[in-house]
Amino acid sequence: MKIDGARVDYIANLAQLAVTEEERRELIDQMNSILDYVEQLNRLDTSGIEPTAQVVHTSERNYSWRADRSRSGFSQEQ
Repeated sequence: MKIDGARVDYIANLAQLAVTEEERRELIDQMNSILDYVEQLNRLDTSGIEPTAQVVHTSERNYSWRADRSRSGFSQEQ
């Protein structure tokens, strides 16, 4: 899929951005460059590559899910 001016206008409208004509041309070039690179990556043969591991905390000391506790804070005078 190639990005054209109408697609940039649509995305800018969704993001509520005002885009000048010069910025519009730059965005078209940049977005097409990104899509070309992703297409190049999609053509790579990854059949012999093992999937990578996801780091997940499995122990009981999972700090990302610790309980919230209220603590005293500073007073206005402090």
